[in-house]
This record gives sequence, structure tokens and C-alpha cells, in this order.
Amino acid sequence: MNIITILFSRVRDKLWRKRPPLTPKALQGREYDRQTFAVFAKVLKRDSCCLDIGAHKGSILKEMIRLAPRGEHHAFEPLPYLAKRLRGKFRRVHIHEVAVADQAGSASFCFVENAPAWSGLRLRDYEFGQPVITPIEVQVARVDDLVSKELPVTLIKLDVEGGEYHALLGAVDTIRRSRPYIVFEAEEPSTGKYGVSPEALFDLIASDFGLQVSTMQRWLENQPPYSRQEFHDNWHHGNEFYFLAYPHDHSAL
Repeated sequence: MNIITILFSRVRDKLWRKRPPLTPKALQGREYDRQTFAVFAKVLKRDSCCLDIGAHKGSILKEMIRLAPRGEHHAFEPLPYLAKRLRGKFRRVHIHEVAVADQAGSASFCFVENAPAWSGLRLRDYEFGQPVITPIEVQVARVDDLVSKELPVTLIKLDVEGGEYHALLGAVDTIRRSRPYIVFEAEEPSTGKYGVSPEALFDLIASDFGLQVSTMQRWLENQPPYSRQEFHDNWHHGNEFYFLAYPHDHSAL
């Protein structure tokens, strides 16, 4: 499926395909955006360097640039028409037209035509009925292969509809070197579809990377981070699906 086909499908979608309704999770996502910007305001300096993994239309990237105009920023977006839009809009940002994982190559990508933000390398549970899914071939890359080893990364935003664990594995060197803040999505209906358990994800971040895990709101309120058990309990029974990993010595105040 080439870019012309994708562009046509979007026009067709606007003309006659009904968009998914605004769900409770989508409304919660808006609150997470507010929290994300609040975290950015506390941790970013004018020369901070950021990675936006799963950049989509660039709303998060725009805020990164506003708060850190002198930093070197990288955005990762596998959908061709969105990557093209990002290149036209953010000319000083390194735009990588790739999906991010722990191995480089090419792969089939599940393009959700009537809700592109839900697209990913694998099928996931969808909160709305009748997702229109078209497989397309995309390039896959590791963050460590695309970001300079000299770049001091302050913050990573990671939203790849389930592939977060494998994206982190592909950024091991970058994270261990820079110890950045990581705003990331993770939950059973998406990340769990990649065969990832909450314990595996928590241990990668807390034990291998040496970072604390919390929600953004807890961190903003200077509350204690999650324990391994609390992260497990939320995964299976809680409502949170966006989190913040941060260095041990970096409280919100």
C-alpha cells in the first residue's frame, strides 16, 4: 500500500466513513495530554533534547519544541502521510519514517484507517466497534541506531499502541546513557498483546534502567512511585494507562 493509496483512503474516510465516537478512554487521554504538558514544563529547559516516538500529527512534538527551542529533537512516525506532514511542519526536527522496536528491518503494520492513532505493529483490543484495518509494509528501526550516542536525551514520549516494551529494548543504550524522563503508554489491551507482562515491563524500567515508575499525576503531586505490585494491580484492575519513568533523585519539586 503506497502513500497515494493511504491519502485516498483518508479522503474517502472523511467523505463517507463515520469516525469512532469519543470514548471515555479518549476523554481520559485528553487529561493525560494536560499532565504530559505539565511534566514537560517542569523538566524541559530551552536546550533539552527530546524523542517523540509515535509522533502522529505532532501535537506533543510541538510542545517539546516550544519549551526546548534550542534542543535537538527526533520524531518517529511509521505512517507515510503523517511522516510527510511532520517533515513539512517541523523542519528542524529529525523525522524518522519508521516503526520503533528492538530489531531493524521491515514489517507489516496494522493501519487503522478510521482511527490512525490506534495503528501499530500488531492488532490490539479496540475500544470502538468495527476498526477498518489495512496492513501496510513499513520500515522498523531501533532508537539506538538512529540517535547519536553523543545526544543527551532529557525526555522520551512513547506511544506506539502496544509496542512500548520492544521499543524500550531498542533504546537501551540511549536510556542507560541519558537516564531520561519517559512518558509512556502501557496496558493489557495493547502492550499485553505483544506477550508482555506488567512485571517484565516494570523490571525493565526499574531494574535494568534504574528509573522510578509512577503516574504523571502522582509525580506532579510529589507522591511516592509505584511498587512492582501496585503496577501489577493497576495493569489488571486499575484505570491508569499512561505512566512516567524518572530518575530516583528527581522529584517534581
